[in-house]
Amino acid sequence: MARFTRTNTPLLEPTVAFMAGIAIFASWGYVVSGVALGAILAVFVLLKLLFFRRIASWRRLLLGWGLCFVAGAAWAGWRWVDPRPAAAHHGERLTFLGRVESIPQVRGRWERSTATLYCFTDSVSGDWTPLEDLTVSLYVDTAARPDTRLELGEIVRLRGRIYASDSTGYDLYMRRTQGITARCFAWSVARVDIDTTLGNRIALFRKELGNRLLQNHSDAAASIMQALAIGNPSDIDRSLRADYSRSGVAHLLAVSGLHVGIIFMILNLLFGWLRLIRHGLFALGGIVIVSLCGYAVLTGLSPSAVRAVVMFSLLQVGLMLSRSTNSLNTLCAASLLILVGNPYYIHHIGFRLSFAAMVGIITLYSPLARLWMPRQRVWRWLWSLTLVGITAQLGTFPLVMYHFGQLQLAGLLLNPLIWFTVPVIIVGSLLYLASGWGWVYGVTHTVTDLQNRVVDRMASYRWVAVNGIELSAWACAMLYVGVITLIVWVNRRSAAKTRSYFSDPSADEPEELLRSRAAK
Repeated sequence: MARFTRTNTPLLEPTVAFMAGIAIFASWGYVVSGVALGAILAVFVLLKLLFFRRIASWRRLLLGWGLCFVAGAAWAGWRWVDPRPAAAHHGERLTFLGRVESIPQVRGRWERSTATLYCFTDSVSGDWTPLEDLTVSLYVDTAARPDTRLELGEIVRLRGRIYASDSTGYDLYMRRTQGITARCFAWSVARVDIDTTLGNRIALFRKELGNRLLQNHSDAAASIMQALAIGNPSDIDRSLRADYSRSGVAHLLAVSGLHVGIIFMILNLLFGWLRLIRHGLFALGGIVIVSLCGYAVLTGLSPSAVRAVVMFSLLQVGLMLSRSTNSLNTLCAASLLILVGNPYYIHHIGFRLSFAAMVGIITLYSPLARLWMPRQRVWRWLWSLTLVGITAQLGTFPLVMYHFGQLQLAGLLLNPLIWFTVPVIIVGSLLYLASGWGWVYGVTHTVTDLQNRVVDRMASYRWVAVNGIELSAWACAMLYVGVITLIVWVNRRSAAKTRSYFSDPSADEPEELLRSRAAK
């Protein structure tokens, strides 16, 4: 491809190999991973010998790709969550000692949260037996403590029954991404102590900020303000969430590149005057990077938020050093950082959609924009916003059909509108939380309510989404083969005279040097 070469995108190949090692181990284990590595290398060796001699050097093919694949599989094996401790006590009534790990949410009869169970005792022996910090979905009967509710960080002694999760479907997804291997239904809960760690304080502070947004108007608009500003969509009504999903703008409800990009631009505008003083560019970069990291922590460190913060932080470093950065290489660096933290985030739907959308935008936006762009400034701006939505959907539509059984069409029409409303909602909500000005809250609430009305209206039409699609994993993979083929074709067509990603690296060398090598 024209803009992405081995020189300016050195992390692309290691990232793909690392991801492949994680994905294959997570699905089939070490044996199949070894067989897959041998098969993949054999295919590339045959392609190199028979068709594409410049596809890669032998050192890169055997050492670089192979070692990164093995590293991904080994890291996934190291972080593998063993489901056997939960299965050993499946269906048993026991007394547990554990810690509440998430802010509890009341859903009908049950108060739901995530908890870590440290040990258990039964009624016969009375001795405590360690559980190796078993992570479970905890369901507490609200009748057990009618006057009080669970709190984040609370150490509790509870009596309940534990059920091991299945190894398929949603249970498997939760085990891989969050380490949850069982459900525990408790009917007796007693508080022992409370753990006031830094993570708990941050989560409680986030909850307090959300309550401040909800206290004036606890309605749909306030819940959307809370989701966009601090990344907490738990109070959004189910029907409204379905409207956003059907309209193709459900990505707004999770903190991602759009949200972090708005914060990035605001910080650079507010503190841009620092460029005028000596070493002010480095001070500006430090403020922006620290603020972005703080925003990611405040919003819950979701994979999409971490990816966006890493990308914009690297962009800020490039601005500090007066160097340009390759967006695809930056995306690979962000993905590697996330997967090193938790390799099983490769199964996280948010990570997959975020990564696929960014790949679509980075690889397709500029080539398509070079092929055609309106001359009038207003139409150029509107077409640019629409093109961002088109390229993002080209990157994500196979995953959306595979995970949600939908093909969303209305997002292309709504994307230009949300570029007006979302920045106002995010900035207004954060400004209100910082200042407490009522008029700011009123304006932000009005804009949010307008956005909800438009989304609700759009979701009411039948043509906005095709439902009931059943797409297998292999069919999804074949669709992505088509998307990758489109990416390669569009990039080569937009700049046919520039060298390809698979071109000989020696093409950049001076002609005299090449002639001297040929003479030798």
